[in-house]
Amino acid sequence: MSSAARCRPIQAASKVGSGSSSFFTVRLLYAIADFAETHSWSVFAAICLGCGWGRVANLNSRHLDHDEIFTFYIAQAPTFRELLRLTHTIDFHPPLSYLLVRVSFAIFGVSAWSCRLPFLLGFLGTSALLFVFLRRLLSPVYGLMATLLLWSTPYAHLANEARPYAMVLCFVTLILVSWYELAEERGSTGKRWSLATLTASGFGLLLSHVLGVLAYAAFIATEASRFWIRRRPDWRLWFAFLLPLTSAIVYLPIIRGRFDISFADAWRVTPLRIANCYWEELRYLVTPLMFIGLIAAAWPFVSNRRKGVGRRKLPVTDLLLGLLLLLLFLVPLEIGFIFAKTGTAFYERYASVFLIPCVVSPTLLLGYRTSCNRVAATCVAVLLVILFILNTSEKAWLTGQLSSVFPSKIAARLMYVLALPPVGLPQPTIPAVPRYLEADLSSAPRVSHLEALDPGLPFVAGNGPTFMELDQYQDAALRQRLYLLTNHEAAANITHATVFDHYEQVKAAFPIRGQVEPYCEFLREHSQFLVLGRYNHPDTWLLRKLEMDGAKLRIVGTYEDDNVIEEHDIYRVSMSGNNCYEQQ
Repeated sequence: MSSAARCRPIQAASKVGSGSSSFFTVRLLYAIADFAETHSWSVFAAICLGCGWGRVANLNSRHLDHDEIFTFYIAQAPTFRELLRLTHTIDFHPPLSYLLVRVSFAIFGVSAWSCRLPFLLGFLGTSALLFVFLRRLLSPVYGLMATLLLWSTPYAHLANEARPYAMVLCFVTLILVSWYELAEERGSTGKRWSLATLTASGFGLLLSHVLGVLAYAAFIATEASRFWIRRRPDWRLWFAFLLPLTSAIVYLPIIRGRFDISFADAWRVTPLRIANCYWEELRYLVTPLMFIGLIAAAWPFVSNRRKGVGRRKLPVTDLLLGLLLLLLFLVPLEIGFIFAKTGTAFYERYASVFLIPCVVSPTLLLGYRTSCNRVAATCVAVLLVILFILNTSEKAWLTGQLSSVFPSKIAARLMYVLALPPVGLPQPTIPAVPRYLEADLSSAPRVSHLEALDPGLPFVAGNGPTFMELDQYQDAALRQRLYLLTNHEAAANITHATVFDHYEQVKAAFPIRGQVEPYCEFLREHSQFLVLGRYNHPDTWLLRKLEMDGAKLRIVGTYEDDNVIEEHDIYRVSMSGNNCYEQQ
């Protein structure tokens, strides 16, 4: 069903008489809607520029984090064969994202911003595809509303993160658009192009991330439902779906490598982590979603078409679209079930694909309930713009204004409505350090230059991410005395995380200047050294192991870091004899 067929009956149904007290507001909203629909692509570009400018500015200014450093180095592998080898021995991802970064490096040179550029383009591609899809399905102003919803979520940070998740979003959206065009069966015009884009995006999705296969399964299940309804298969569409599955052969060495790694209990799957995965994203949209729900529920009672609104029979394709969105929304639950069985770490970014139904479903709900009324969509879009401004450049002003006008409790509740996000789920509180170190922590001086702190002592990173980030961005003086210590037994018994045990391979594969040494071998050579760590970090076993082996720990400073390093406490470690024994 075309957007004209959906929307034509209602466009004249929302006229407001000139005597109405809301005449000026409605006329203003109609003027905004007219401008947005007449210049929809210009408004789309303005939204992406306004909402994404901070992301663009951070492309080069923000340090590459631990995972991004892996992307950075693997993309620079000397040969294509070596690149493929590193993807299943070091980083355990399919090769497409590294190849795209490699192309970016070839065109723009090697830098942090060119490393992140393909992923920014992938997120912009997701925005454009959703805009085009809902523009055709409903009307341009609904496409713009969906674009604002997309940029208002925490997943907007994927736009400047050099990891494959923005690509997953882009390819899933492209499959969605292509499949819907084919499922509508409105003639053969453009069908070959849609089949080609569906096949190409299927390969792109499956070669971007192993978990992309779950999102791909949602499309196959939806097409199977369509076959069951039609009672005849669409062979060309099935071929377009099944052909990309051949790319899953690259998963075999990746999965085999993953079985040798254990992860900290803090990252394991729990019902609370799954619930938090949904809530942490949806809570950023609580206010606009409530507003959309209110309009959708109240529209039949305020419009002039009470009996007809929202009661038309939906086309089969739209019902299948609803099923597809539901299946994509359930992907985090599927990932959680699989990871709970395999003991794999669960991070919220793995489930980013459920962002698509979170953006498309509210837009479709509002469009269906109001028969694509432009004023309804314009109201939501204006609200989203206001909330975005209040939560970026005007956050401090809003906080000050509410605090000066209302009592503190009321001001706090208003902040939950006007400022994103509301209160999240409570997180467990873990003491930062043991009781005997609390005095040291409270009086520890701030340190901004690590290289100036006891320059004659070795400097040990508490875990792999800290080591990689210090090695990437600290000066040569610190890198020459930088160490990462490995001990499989301690990692497995203390933190249950062996993910950093293979860093000898990382050291051999990447141009790392710091040293990777076995724990006991290092202690035989050094009785005093510094450690940058966090005592209760889920992945850091070192400080607790040193304490068990009789080391004297003293906090001598806290590192002031505005970038990505999670560990900030600087320990001075003194060993009175070597009590470390290698496991035989």
